[in-house]
Amino acid sequence: MKKVIITLLMICAAIGVKSQNMKLDPNIKVEVTPDLKMTMGPDFEIDLGAHIEQAMSSIEGMFGMDFKDKDGKWKDKYQQDTEELEIPLSKPGEKGKLQVESHNGTVKVSAYSGPTVKVKMIKYSKKVERESGKDGMRLLSSGGFNVQAEERNNTVKVETEGWNNRIDFEIQVPANFSLDVQTYNNGAIEIEGVNGEHSIESYNGPITLNNVGGSASASTYNGAIKATFNTITANTPMIFTTYNGDVDLTVPSGTKLSTKMKTFRDIFTDFENFALQKTTPQKSKEGNGYKVKYEDWVEGKLNGGGAEVTMETRNGNIYIRKG
Repeated sequence: MKKVIITLLMICAAIGVKSQNMKLDPNIKVEVTPDLKMTMGPDFEIDLGAHIEQAMSSIEGMFGMDFKDKDGKWKDKYQQDTEELEIPLSKPGEKGKLQVESHNGTVKVSAYSGPTVKVKMIKYSKKVERESGKDGMRLLSSGGFNVQAEERNNTVKVETEGWNNRIDFEIQVPANFSLDVQTYNNGAIEIEGVNGEHSIESYNGPITLNNVGGSASASTYNGAIKATFNTITANTPMIFTTYNGDVDLTVPSGTKLSTKMKTFRDIFTDFENFALQKTTPQKSKEGNGYKVKYEDWVEGKLNGGGAEVTMETRNGNIYIRKG
């Protein structure tokens, strides 16, 4: 990471020189000393070390990680604060919906037998310093939770307003709830035992749906997707896509699906009555000629076919398992 930041700083320095219309002598030697001082002749010097520390500190605060921690024990270096909310529903016992938008942190949603929505928030921030640093200053606070929650007509919305502090959510909802969950940084999502129509999206983190019912669409850029259904809503399309990771789908043995799958790696199943369809070329006219294109999609039918389920990954396998 330091090498990347050094390279970026050197590029910025070059851009700055150009923007000032400075003419550099080609004989001037550019040097970086062991203590990370970069010089370009007698008239230009920049303290790379100071800029690197500042850049890494900003990135650590934004993404909730410590680049100096090679053992992965970043939680030991941060202060943990916990808050809990219990949100009553307008129509207890009826179907509801939970919407979560988290900028930095994981989200875990599980079903329970109660009539309300329970939200537990765990905030990770820099530890308050008891002693002053070398500049005579010490850290007093890294900010609050910056979380907003509201309920209207059995729809509960929870969202974070900041990016600096990581906040992990553990949320309990009635079993008959639909979910709309979005995360960004450090954004692993785990759903347990909830029945409904689910839309799950993470930019950076795996997605796990365990023992869920209904239908779901799940997408992430960096992470595996694993979905295990106990029941599936008939005639409802579903989509599971990731750029980097496996797509692993488990459905009841009698489920009827029409699958559309795409991967640069392998596809596996333990269903005996899974029939693949032959890929047909697509022809189109181009000027006075025509173009023939073979798509990389693999199509199939499970138990004779049904609603379309799309599964796509670039760097991972695809699994269709019998539940």
